[in-house]
Amino acid sequence: MTWKVVYIDPWRKSDEQLAIERTYWDGLDVDLVIVDPPARTEQEILAVAHDADVVLFAGQYTPFNETVFAGLEKCLLVQRYGIGMDSVDPEAATRHNIIVSNLAVFCVHEVADQTAALIYGAARQIALCDRALHQGQWAEIRPRMKPVHRMNQQTLGLIGFGRIGKEVARRMRPAMHRIVGHDPWANAEDAAALDVELWDLPSVLQVCDYVSVHVPLSPATRGLIGWDELKKMKRSALFINTSRGGVINEPDLIRVLQEDRIAGAALDVFEEEPMPADHLFRTMEQVTLTPHTSGGSVHSHIEAQHTVGQAVSNVLRGFLPPHVFNPGVAPRADLKPAPDWTPPFSID
Repeated sequence: MTWKVVYIDPWRKSDEQLAIERTYWDGLDVDLVIVDPPARTEQEILAVAHDADVVLFAGQYTPFNETVFAGLEKCLLVQRYGIGMDSVDPEAATRHNIIVSNLAVFCVHEVADQTAALIYGAARQIALCDRALHQGQWAEIRPRMKPVHRMNQQTLGLIGFGRIGKEVARRMRPAMHRIVGHDPWANAEDAAALDVELWDLPSVLQVCDYVSVHVPLSPATRGLIGWDELKKMKRSALFINTSRGGVINEPDLIRVLQEDRIAGAALDVFEEEPMPADHLFRTMEQVTLTPHTSGGSVHSHIEAQHTVGQAVSNVLRGFLPPHVFNPGVAPRADLKPAPDWTPPFSID
């Protein structure tokens, strides 16, 4: 039997670049269709993938909604090359008996590394000083710098204490006086093992010198941090976000920065990406910006390829993928539980 696998928005396109995935499909008759230019709308997706057995996608904003799932006539699996599922309606997938899967442990180390780098960089105002020296300044920058504090006298607050939040805690524990977290689903024993105290959200905002956000974007978390939350922060505090831009109300964050209600921010994610050229964040020297690069590394990309290859192989051989994003689904095929498998460089 020939299986049709359609990659609708590939970030790797050649056979050589997809060699890792193909090793998992040895012995299977797979017709891999690379869609170029990418399919990004409902109509474009269904035009190329309506008869696919498996659909692969990478884009953060690629719509997988009721219309798309209803039009996937025989699809068994929709698999993302990534961790965030902002644009996927898992309930719609479940209604149409389609498994959706993501890379549940993808780029955990990378995002934690970049978060730590942004915290250190913002605390020491590295970006501000770097820009000044590139512009030929030296002593002129000092009057523009805000007070610098010794980090081992300060408190880090983590909003979200999942895999990434825990890895940030591991990296920052040696530097901080105290680390606290807020997560309604956090395991108290896991937190205690990392010397992290679990607090309510208002207390985290009011007390912490650094507030770092690590929650997925969902209807429940969209706009989680807005004016009412930000105005609780200390004027000397720094705000860090490497999760999703939509978790923050950007106009409210801009307002607290303009009014000097907080000392600064370090941001890797934004409500609109790419960030518009005239975005006010670009004009604020107390804001450190990176272009949603926190998940990238040689290792994370290789791990993604292995995990996608394994997920597709599982389903086509009669097993569930390693991670099912909609666990209540009744698949279109009779699939056995996923066999044990650990991706390269795994954190588990």
